[in-house]
Amino acid sequence: MIISPETIVRLLQQNAPRYREALEKKVLDGLTAREKRVFQWLFEQYRDENKRRWFDPYHILFSTDVALALASKEGLDRLIVSGIMLHDIGYFAVQDRSQFMSEKSRIVHMQEGAPLAARVLGENGYSPSEIEMTLGMIVVHDNPYLGIPIRGRERLGVRDCDRAWTMHIISFYNDLLIRYQGREPLPREFLLDRMVSFYGREYSLGDGWLVTAERVQQSSRQIEVPTYDFTRQQVEKKFRQRILELEKNVLSDAEIFGKYLSSQMELE
Repeated sequence: MIISPETIVRLLQQNAPRYREALEKKVLDGLTAREKRVFQWLFEQYRDENKRRWFDPYHILFSTDVALALASKEGLDRLIVSGIMLHDIGYFAVQDRSQFMSEKSRIVHMQEGAPLAARVLGENGYSPSEIEMTLGMIVVHDNPYLGIPIRGRERLGVRDCDRAWTMHIISFYNDLLIRYQGREPLPREFLLDRMVSFYGREYSLGDGWLVTAERVQQSSRQIEVPTYDFTRQQVEKKFRQRILELEKNVLSDAEIFGKYLSSQMELE
């Protein structure tokens, strides 16, 4: 038995703020002046809780941090930083939070995000060609969920930064609630299915954690291997950490999980 998904998310929400302060400082230290203005605009919008999901500020901080490193290590255009910061602002137009993950909302938030991002970028010193390139990233970033491939180095870079977030401790266990709400959660099965979605072939991250060909065939989940070596390395680290947590049974008790989050959150 493990604690309920609702308890897991409540503990995540209680402990997430300790993660935010240090990462926000790190990200801001890495941004240019105009990127900081975009960042400040976004987080001013996020003060309105009706415009965001509870985890959105953490998602943007984490994925922007990944984008800063990815641009440097893989030689991508710096505009991926602005692209990832603004990629989800189209959710401001989605009124029903319960539908944020639906196919319709994925389409709507990409469509609605592009014109708003154009205004924000234009007001903060981005050239027409830079705006065009950044909007191209935003308007396709969830296409693979719709069965449409993404092409272009920077567009794929933004996609990598976005998807890497799904293995972060906040996102992974929040998604566990979405998957098993009202039912007993099966975190091991959830993790194995997520391994299929990232690796899509026979792959092992240790004893008892083999993605078999049979599981790949049975899984209806989309298979999408990260594009860049740096992202693949970061994702594998997260997988290994999630495996370690489940092997240590950190979800067996609310107090145990709370203490674990308290010690782990800043390391994510």
